[in-house]
Amino acid sequence: MDKAAELKRLLREVVGFENSLPIPAKVIEVNGDHCSVEVEEDLVLTDVKLKATIGAGDNQLLITPKIGTNVLLMSLTGELDNLTIVKVDEVESVSFKQKDLSVLLDGKDNKVSVKNSDTSLLDLFGALKDIIGKITVTTPVGPSGTPLPPTITALTKFEQDFKKLLK
Repeated sequence: MDKAAELKRLLREVVGFENSLPIPAKVIEVNGDHCSVEVEEDLVLTDVKLKATIGAGDNQLLITPKIGTNVLLMSLTGELDNLTIVKVDEVESVSFKQKDLSVLLDGKDNKVSVKNSDTSLLDLFGALKDIIGKITVTTPVGPSGTPLPPTITALTKFEQDFKKLLK
């Protein structure tokens, strides 16, 4: 037996796993944390998991592939009804949840969302823009008026720019 075959045999013994080589496929539909893929022409597999375990826990990372992208699938049991994507060529979105914190990188609209139950990054930037737009300062003749037109123009551009990035 050659060294590569012997190494494979030993790994199977140590890990206790003899099934499942990666299966190349193409994503044809995404539905939540599952998708449908085409393995060969006219061979479609449904209910392929996007992550190894599907659960509603507080801590999750979900990588959603673009429709039409190539992926690699594996099955922990060796059965086709337990396939999971293990590699994605092109990503549509990445969602990370850690207890109350939620981060979404969304390739559909090229925006980012960072939020918890109390606030979001979009809300914070909006509040900052409003605060600066209404700022007054003490002067020798009393409180100043609201910011001058160049500042208001700059704040409006700031708001337009952060709304292009944040959701």
